[in-house]
Amino acid sequence: MSTLRSVLLDWNLNRVTRIAVSGAAVFLAIRVTDGLLIGLGVAVVLAMMLDIPWWLYDRSAQSDE
Repeated sequence: MSTLRSVLLDWNLNRVTRIAVSGAAVFLAIRVTDGLLIGLGVAVVLAMMLDIPWWLYDRSAQSDE
Protein backbone atom coordinates (compact mmCIF):
# COMPACT_ATOMS: atom_id res chain seq x y z
CA MET A 1 0.00 0.00 0.00
CA SER A 2 2.89 2.38 0.66
CA THR A 3 4.01 2.14 -2.98
CA LEU A 4 0.55 3.01 -4.23
CA ARG A 5 0.30 5.86 -1.75
CA SER A 6 3.64 7.31 -2.84
CA VAL A 7 2.65 7.10 -6.51
CA LEU A 8 -0.67 8.81 -5.88
CA LEU A 9 0.81 11.53 -3.71
CA ASP A 10 3.96 12.20 -5.78
CA TRP A 11 2.48 14.87 -8.04
CA ASN A 12 4.88 17.00 -9.99
CA LEU A 13 4.25 19.62 -12.64
CA ASN A 14 4.92 17.21 -15.49
CA ARG A 15 2.27 14.72 -14.27
CA VAL A 16 -0.32 17.42 -13.65
CA THR A 17 0.24 18.86 -17.12
CA ARG A 18 -0.14 15.46 -18.79
CA ILE A 19 -3.37 14.76 -16.89
CA ALA A 20 -4.78 18.17 -17.82
CA VAL A 21 -3.84 17.69 -21.48
CA SER A 22 -5.40 14.23 -21.54
CA GLY A 23 -8.59 15.50 -19.95
CA ALA A 24 -8.84 18.40 -22.37
CA ALA A 25 -8.21 16.11 -25.35
CA VAL A 26 -10.92 13.67 -24.28
CA PHE A 27 -13.38 16.50 -23.59
CA LEU A 28 -12.75 18.11 -26.99
CA ALA A 29 -12.96 14.75 -28.77
CA ILE A 30 -16.34 14.02 -27.16
CA ARG A 31 -17.64 17.46 -28.13
CA VAL A 32 -16.39 17.30 -31.73
CA THR A 33 -17.05 13.70 -32.75
CA ASP A 34 -19.93 11.26 -32.34
CA GLY A 35 -18.29 7.89 -33.04
CA LEU A 36 -16.23 5.87 -30.57
CA LEU A 37 -13.27 5.03 -32.79
CA ILE A 38 -13.16 8.43 -34.43
CA GLY A 39 -13.40 10.07 -31.00
CA LEU A 40 -10.59 7.90 -29.68
CA GLY A 41 -8.40 8.80 -32.66
CA VAL A 42 -9.17 12.49 -32.26
CA ALA A 43 -8.41 12.29 -28.53
CA VAL A 44 -5.00 10.75 -29.22
CA VAL A 45 -4.15 13.33 -31.88
CA LEU A 46 -5.32 16.21 -29.67
CA ALA A 47 -3.34 14.88 -26.71
CA MET A 48 -0.22 14.75 -28.85
CA MET A 49 -0.80 18.24 -30.25
CA LEU A 50 -1.47 19.74 -26.83
CA ASP A 51 1.49 17.97 -25.21
CA ILE A 52 4.13 18.97 -27.79
CA PRO A 53 4.53 22.59 -26.50
CA TRP A 54 5.03 21.33 -22.93
CA TRP A 55 7.51 18.70 -24.14
CA LEU A 56 9.47 21.34 -26.06
CA TYR A 57 9.51 23.67 -23.06
CA ASP A 58 10.61 20.88 -20.73
CA ARG A 59 13.34 19.81 -23.15
CA SER A 60 14.67 23.35 -23.53
CA ALA A 61 14.61 23.88 -19.76
CA GLN A 62 16.66 20.72 -19.24
CA SER A 63 19.19 21.69 -21.90
CA ASP A 64 19.82 25.03 -20.15
CA GLU A 65 20.90 23.28 -16.95
